[in-house]
Amino acid sequence: MAWSDSVRDPVSLAQLANPSASAARWPDQSVLELGALPTAVPCVRLHTTLLLQEWRMTALADAAELVAAELATNAIQAAATAAQSQIAAPAPAGLAVIRLHLASDGRQVLVEVGDNDLRPPTPAKPDPERDGGRGLLLVQAASAQWGCYYLNPATPAT
Repeated sequence: MAWSDSVRDPVSLAQLANPSASAARWPDQSVLELGALPTAVPCVRLHTTLLLQEWRMTALADAAELVAAELATNAIQAAATAAQSQIAAPAPAGLAVIRLHLASDGRQVLVEVGDNDLRPPTPAKPDPERDGGRGLLLVQAASAQWGCYYLNPATPAT
């Protein structure tokens, strides 16, 4: 499953009809694979911030960092629960991996985080008694749009 989000310059009128297809032609690309461990989240944050500085898009750095970190956190949690319940796409034995893909056309940034969980992400209803559960709501607030797609369309969700 890949989680796809676009952090867009508010001035830009471009919308992503098909993020993965349109982003393939964008000049700035980065892919980072990390073990699905909580320690990956600070790496995702730092990588996102440094890349956006390199791409001279510092105005979008904070929002992109937030989106990338929240999606990475959800992907890590999904990888852990998928491994426990065996609801994951076939993967090599060992540590589960998440993949961060960042792309930019100079006006907007696409943030994608992938994992092996076959279930689609579902935003949780915020519970005032819990510290977590608001990640996808934050992603929705910081993104122009968000959604998910299956990395292997032939694989049905269970």
